[in-house]
Amino acid sequence: MNKLGLFCIVLGVIGLISFLITIFVVGYIDERIQEECDSDIGTIGQITGLDEGECQNARNLSDSVSNLQIPSILTGVSFILIGGMLIRKKN
Repeated sequence: MNKLGLFCIVLGVIGLISFLITIFVVGYIDERIQEECDSDIGTIGQITGLDEGECQNARNLSDSVSNLQIPSILTGVSFILIGGMLIRKKN
């Protein structure tokens, strides 16, 4: 078996796992934003500045993590395809 092909497949699986992790992280952050920031008390805290910008920081973090989803899945799929082609070519 081609070691480089196997290494590419492992990197691809890591990329796909990171895609799944980003989905869970974004979901968790969005759930917490909905519970704590989009409630009446949370809205008052944002307007008065008592939340010290934490709600906006959470929204920014959610956006940043969701921006990693497409590159991680593309990287994962690409490495799996490259690894598959290398292993198939070797055999």
